[in-house]
Amino acid sequence: MMLTVYEDDDKIFMALEAGASGYILKKTSPGELLDAIRDLHEGGSPMSSQIARRVVAYFQKQAKPNPALEALTSREKEILDQLSKGFLYKEIAGNLFISIETVRRHVHNIYEKLHVRSRTDAVNKYFNR
Repeated sequence: MMLTVYEDDDKIFMALEAGASGYILKKTSPGELLDAIRDLHEGGSPMSSQIARRVVAYFQKQAKPNPALEALTSREKEILDQLSKGFLYKEIAGNLFISIETVRRHVHNIYEKLHVRSRTDAVNKYFNR
């Protein structure tokens, strides 16, 4: 765990890439520092809130939308969510108040849009954006 005065992005990411499991600023109160050490000992990755905010902002900027996923309609996303929970077509139809044939048509469209051939591939592609 890094305990430092440096708040710049380069130092933060260099430390994390080098294997640091946490990044705490020296201006952290003694009580919070002790909590961070306990958290680290229990397998956590403590970070000062300012640092966590920078890490989150970095990854939000890095996220690139997948055009295939954006092409799914809200209904197709609902059906994909139901598929990911293991529901059968009949159950999905009942849950969404549509016919089984409509579910099949949506699943076919999902497979086409995501360029996959199975439920598992579709779910993996959707959730592993």
